[in-house]
Amino acid sequence: MQTNFFNHIAGLEFQGNLNLIIAKAEGKLTVAVLLANATTDKAGNVIPPMILRGEATELDEGFFTAIHSPLKETAQLFANMDAYQKGLDEAQKQSKAELDKKNKGKDKGKTATTTDDDDDDEPETENLFSTQEAEQKAVTEKKKRYDDAMLQIAELNKNCKYSEAIALLPSAEDYPDKADEITRKGEELAKRKTKYDELMQDL
Repeated sequence: MQTNFFNHIAGLEFQGNLNLIIAKAEGKLTVAVLLANATTDKAGNVIPPMILRGEATELDEGFFTAIHSPLKETAQLFANMDAYQKGLDEAQKQSKAELDKKNKGKDKGKTATTTDDDDDDEPETENLFSTQEAEQKAVTEKKKRYDDAMLQIAELNKNCKYSEAIALLPSAEDYPDKADEITRKGEELAKRKTKYDELMQDL
């Protein structure tokens, strides 16, 4: 028996896999027609199959007429979705490539700038550290001189050598943070010297 069924299928406007599921119950046929989603866009998967029910003669007369327009629209939808997805993928690739180029350019510029800056800043950094070290060393030495002087003054004070002790007193101008201590020590030594001189005169 010859039919034109497949000729009609070939005449439909679609590309891809057309799935037909035919079920028979109580003398009637139920046909599910589904154009498989061949695109990368998963949104096409939500399109439900077309369901046609009827007797064989009814389907012979109206089957292809019923599915022609919906099938064409579905095929066009898939084509648009596929074109959109391809365009989106291409745009993302170009955007990524352009971004990579910019980043590489920035990295090169940054490297060059960093190198130049490092070269320029290195002497400044060294000078800064050298200055800080020198200042710290000067502070340490100054404190040591003060401590040594006060130790000698204490020793001279014990030996009643007040004039020599007073002569060794650091200047309050040189040690502003020790000004009160220096002043008190000077007054103390001056009083002791006065008493010592008076005592020596009485002898």
